[in-house]
Amino acid sequence: MANETTKAIQCPACNGRLSFDPVTGKLKCEFCDSEYDPKSFEMPEEEKPSGDMQALRCSTCGADLITSGTEASTRCPYCGNNTIIPGQFTGTYRPDYVIPFAFTKEQAKQKYLEYYQKRFLLPKSFLNSNEIEEIQGIYVPFWLWSGSAGIDARYHCKDETKTETEIIIKYFDVRRQGSIAFEHVPADASQRMEDDLMDSIEPYQFKNLKAFSSVYLPGFLAERYDVQESEDRKRAENRIRQTIQEQTRATIQHEQIEPVSEQIQLSFDQTQQALLPVWYLVTKWNGKTWKFAMNGQTGKFIGDLPIDTGKFALVGILIFVLSLILGYVIISLFDPDSAGLYGLIAAAVITSIWGMSAKASMKPVELKSEAHEYTKPLQLTIRTEQQTKTEHKPRPQNQG
Repeated sequence: MANETTKAIQCPACNGRLSFDPVTGKLKCEFCDSEYDPKSFEMPEEEKPSGDMQALRCSTCGADLITSGTEASTRCPYCGNNTIIPGQFTGTYRPDYVIPFAFTKEQAKQKYLEYYQKRFLLPKSFLNSNEIEEIQGIYVPFWLWSGSAGIDARYHCKDETKTETEIIIKYFDVRRQGSIAFEHVPADASQRMEDDLMDSIEPYQFKNLKAFSSVYLPGFLAERYDVQESEDRKRAENRIRQTIQEQTRATIQHEQIEPVSEQIQLSFDQTQQALLPVWYLVTKWNGKTWKFAMNGQTGKFIGDLPIDTGKFALVGILIFVLSLILGYVIISLFDPDSAGLYGLIAAAVITSIWGMSAKASMKPVELKSEAHEYTKPLQLTIRTEQQTKTEHKPRPQNQG
């Protein structure tokens, strides 16, 4: 392993450590509080060092540091100096864009407290004893895709109309043909970061992309990508397909829609790299690690939380009982003989819906299946609907 020397960005006034300040958008000295425009510290590209691990020498105190092959910005554990690792962002590894941090570590901690403190279903012991093991501001590498998608789809649809004596069913053949443009559909390119956690802190506001410069990195960790573009593209493709399917089906105003065929063509015009800001938190509770992330640009905070099973069961029973009583009272006004049965069914449905909603609110982390935030409105070029037949059925006498 070659022993390189790190590059430190130091204050011209006092040689103190400079860090990027999310509040002011400037490089700020940690000792004399001097502030500098990041553009005045632009550094040229250098040759990329070889090897998966690197032996580095701190340019400030001379300590020998060992780093992984993907780290591009770090801090010396001996002198605390913020350093840039030379050559990590060169050639094909050089990002096109960066979004600087807009939130400080203190603000990230406050967002974490606000995220969990008022949740009734959280175990009380979590409120009192969970401890932040780690909180880091990380520039995470992302691939961004831009292009267009076209769709040619056919559907079988039907509508039902009920009269006093019959049910009228109308059948339709529906065709839709159209296209959408998409821009900067993201997928994280770091093996260390959980894909579902990174998806869940979206969306980013890509209108604020800045041309990449290493001057935004001091004070934060930064990584170069270790997931190839070809590996991540499938995730973007699936999201775009789902998006154009949903937007196309939304244009059909029929009660029941059955896809016959949906032919989708994707065209990727541009693939770019960006470093996006993420505050990453790890806590320990009850022998388990809990991971959280915050969008360093928008402040969106997310992470799965534990559920107090006792509270969950108690609230579920209360909702079931109240729903049963209310359902029985309302249904008995119209059908006293069936009030007990239908009241029981209504209570079970309401309780089930509450349970799924409550669990989803405590376990919100999931992979993204669509990309609506990154697409322009659907452009329809052909829109046809043809009624194929009408069917009349006698209405059963026992229907209300």
